[in-house]
Amino acid sequence: MAPLTPCPPWLLKDGAALMARAARDQLPHALLLSGIDGIGKRRFARWLAEALLCRRRSEAGACGGCDACHQLTAGSHPDFLMLAPEGASAVIKVDAVRELTEWIQLTAGQGSYRVALLEQADSLNHSAANSLLKTLEEPGAQAVLILTATRTGALPATIRSRCQKITLGMHDRAAAIVWLAEMLDDPETALLDAGGAPYAAMTRRDEEHVAARTLLLQAWNDLFLHKGSVGRISTSLSRLDTALCLSTFSRWTLLAVRQLENLPIGADPAVVTAISATHEQLEKEQWFTVHDRLLQLHRSDSTSFKTQTVLEGIFADIRLMTNR
Repeated sequence: MAPLTPCPPWLLKDGAALMARAARDQLPHALLLSGIDGIGKRRFARWLAEALLCRRRSEAGACGGCDACHQLTAGSHPDFLMLAPEGASAVIKVDAVRELTEWIQLTAGQGSYRVALLEQADSLNHSAANSLLKTLEEPGAQAVLILTATRTGALPATIRSRCQKITLGMHDRAAAIVWLAEMLDDPETALLDAGGAPYAAMTRRDEEHVAARTLLLQAWNDLFLHKGSVGRISTSLSRLDTALCLSTFSRWTLLAVRQLENLPIGADPAVVTAISATHEQLEKEQWFTVHDRLLQLHRSDSTSFKTQTVLEGIFADIRLMTNR
């Protein structure tokens, strides 16, 4: 029988390594799975949790046929708990973490692991993070906590230091393209346009993301070609997600570097046009400086602030750099 949740094919290397450690009983009590948006953190974390609870697991993951797998399918496995952001504030709240703390101290009912999955752990509020820290300091026997986060810098250093961080990346581009080809007409271009993130390549084909990209392309051109004020440009993006703006612009800065070096950038035609019109506005070293700044903002807690507030500062600095 097929696994409950297949491991994303480009992450099989990471999955095999963790399964080998589990077979040797050498898994850490807490894992922090990081990586860019759309690389597959959520799917991989769920695959890992199911595999650890399966009674007949293999490198491919959970078997899908044992009693434990049937309980996972029904959402009734006693040794599995998942937390995710909730409510209008989209945060993980302290009450949920306190329940997790009590739950994870219990002995695994089926003699294997007791697995807690915290999706988007970088959305923990301050009180919840403090409560989780106590759990990380004194985990129960055979307890495994799996945290996923895009902005690991938003997590307190005390939490990061008590987890083993695994950065999920694109280990098998060919496999990702084959996977995307089942759903997209031009998977290679879609993957390039999404910065190597297959799930992002999927979502960016819907109308909402197409509209957002149109706004981002206009803002990019206006910023680097001095068409309008920084205030107006940042206001034009105020309704978009801050993380989307920062990650998209950071990816385009690297495309500008490739264009400067006369290398193919392989992106969507609209992106190619924008990069071609702006790549000479900065020197290569300056593009890397902007890229680093954008990444730093993306990984920090800045994405919890209003998009306009975050962007105005970095856009003003870019304008100064382009005044040559």
